[in-house]
Amino acid sequence: MVFLRFFKNRGDIYIPSVKVKSDMEQKILLVLLAFTVAFTGVFFLIVGIKYDFSVKKFFAPENLVESEKTQEDILPNVSGKTNFLFTVNNPDTQELYFCSLIQTDMDSLGYKVCTLDAKTQVQGKNFSQIYKEGGAGNVMNAAKTLFGIKIDYYIDETLNDYGNMFDEMGSINYVVLSDIRYKDTSVYGFNIKLKEGSQTVDGSLVSKLIRYYLEIKNYNVANEIILTSLSQQINSENYEKREKLFSALIKNSKTNITINDYNNSEDDLKVLSSETSGIEVYSVAPEYENASVSEKSKKQIKNYFEK
Repeated sequence: MVFLRFFKNRGDIYIPSVKVKSDMEQKILLVLLAFTVAFTGVFFLIVGIKYDFSVKKFFAPENLVESEKTQEDILPNVSGKTNFLFTVNNPDTQELYFCSLIQTDMDSLGYKVCTLDAKTQVQGKNFSQIYKEGGAGNVMNAAKTLFGIKIDYYIDETLNDYGNMFDEMGSINYVVLSDIRYKDTSVYGFNIKLKEGSQTVDGSLVSKLIRYYLEIKNYNVANEIILTSLSQQINSENYEKREKLFSALIKNSKTNITINDYNNSEDDLKVLSSETSGIEVYSVAPEYENASVSEKSKKQIKNYFEK
């Protein structure tokens, strides 16, 4: 019997010259070929799904994903300065525990804070007396007169509401500079016992710390605590739930901030909350002569908060 050899190498396929056998072997070859094609197709389909062998993926530039992400991270252009007066009080006695001037500076992207003594004298009265007579709005007007600056908004909270609002925004990490052992024996007193070092601080402890540092007249550290809370709590997570937080602020505070004011501040909030913004912090501590802010200190504070 004569064979025709189709290939030259080892493993060559031989087909007999007899027609019947030739037809059968051709059919076998066709079946094998069809099976091979089908198996190859299924194999690449499975691997392609797993490893994303798409044409777009294959030909796309390596930096395509980064470009898309960069587009999403583009922040709005912002400018201007906004001054706030923030006060915390005892609702039972109307005693003013502390008040702070706070500025959001969107020109240089920073927070500025000056925490003032509640006994600060303005035209024969102190902030505590002014607060009892007319609330935070009147204290705001007194601070305007004292420093010659424009203050846009006030936010006034009771001690409990401040603690609750703080906790809603999340605890902060704060480094205590030295051991604190303090006991206030007054009717509405408080106790603090803390070790030096990094601490996780909630709203109740923050209010005690601020009151403690004001009691010992360390205004710089009181400023630092507020700046730390601003820096850590105004973040991307809280930006996502900003509407809920604003509702809580309106419910638990006395303020002249309106819904329109909130809506107009959306871009500022987005920039301040972004991890890429690089927000700076600035602190100015008041200097007192008896219960009055010194003239030199007034000018310094005015320079910080002037628009």
